[in-house]
Amino acid sequence: LDYEHLKNKHVMVVEDILDTGTTLSQLLPVLKEKGQPRSVHCCTLLQKRRSVVAKIRCKYTGFSIPDHFIIGYGLDYNELYRDLKDIWVISNEGIRFDASTLHK
Repeated sequence: LDYEHLKNKHVMVVEDILDTGTTLSQLLPVLKEKGQPRSVHCCTLLQKRRSVVAKIRCKYTGFSIPDHFIIGYGLDYNELYRDLKDIWVISNEGIRFDASTLHK
């Protein structure tokens, strides 16, 4: 990443899902320090409602969702289900599914 392109710019980090906030809590300070942008904010399509508060808060959130593992619309579980056209909560059966049986 060429941090020089961020200098004095307004930066928006776009996230698919905010769960614990660990990734963003490490990334945003680096962007601020090395890029010296005018501002840094994040937005997320999905934010999990958790009993433990996320380490960071996004300025914009599309949807607040239950604290379950979700799949579809680009989100996967073990490289499966990413191509679903909607967002779903994965069932225990979906988690147990053995993908190696698909091509036998």
